[in-house]
Amino acid sequence: MKKLCLLFGIFVTTSTIQAAEFIGIIKPMDDIKVSVPLDGVVQNIYVKEGSYIKKGQKILKLENRLQQLEVNRRKVIWKDKAQLNAAIKNREIHKSLLDSTKELYSQVKAVSHDEIQMLESKYYTLSGDIKMREENEKKEKIEYSIAQNLLSKYTIKSPISGVVIELELQKGEWAKVGKPFIRIVNANSCYIDINIDESDSSRLKVGNKIIFTVKTKSVTAKKEGMITFISSVADMASGLVRIKINFQNVKNRVTPGLSAIISIDDFSDSKSVEIK
Repeated sequence: MKKLCLLFGIFVTTSTIQAAEFIGIIKPMDDIKVSVPLDGVVQNIYVKEGSYIKKGQKILKLENRLQQLEVNRRKVIWKDKAQLNAAIKNREIHKSLLDSTKELYSQVKAVSHDEIQMLESKYYTLSGDIKMREENEKKEKIEYSIAQNLLSKYTIKSPISGVVIELELQKGEWAKVGKPFIRIVNANSCYIDINIDESDSSRLKVGNKIIFTVKTKSVTAKKEGMITFISSVADMASGLVRIKINFQNVKNRVTPGLSAIISIDDFSDSKSVEIK
């Protein structure tokens, strides 16, 4: 619909979409399914269907006794510095002996040069051994960190805040990698997935704010949303263009998953045209 208005000697052409109605699907912004990162037996489940959980909250724990023992073993190996300390002490003794022998050789020639070389060789060997043990200690620390990281994967935490709407595992069951066991939904922020005629979509832009009315069987709610997506390709069969409108679902008044009749009120794109 087009209107011409005279304003300060200028005709203003306004294209308006008035109360255009479309059928769309209400979807939550956050709707995820979580699976375990490794196979194992469920030791504990900390949530139940219908419960609200926060981001980072524990959901499930797999049996981890063997991995906990591996972490403890790696820690003992990393913390054990007995051989390194003995090598350092031995090098200090040889350094003292080498210095004393060099002093005797320089003053009274009481020892041979070959003996000095043997002591120097032993000293450098001990220094190399200490360097190797220090590098091994770094590797042992890394292996301990790897074991700790692997242990943490036995406890699954929620990546988002939301409500548990599906839970398919029980304590004692076998959890398998890649098979989702829980679905978590946060319906506080939603979007409407709709398909509209190309003639209407061509007048819309990503970032436009729209006032619209959502009508379902149980509720009629007036909302303000923002267009976040407009498909650049129309459906070949229907000629309709898919768009997404994000909105805040205060108090979860609108139920995600339902279809809704969306009435978009007074959205306009004004262009000024000077009279010749």
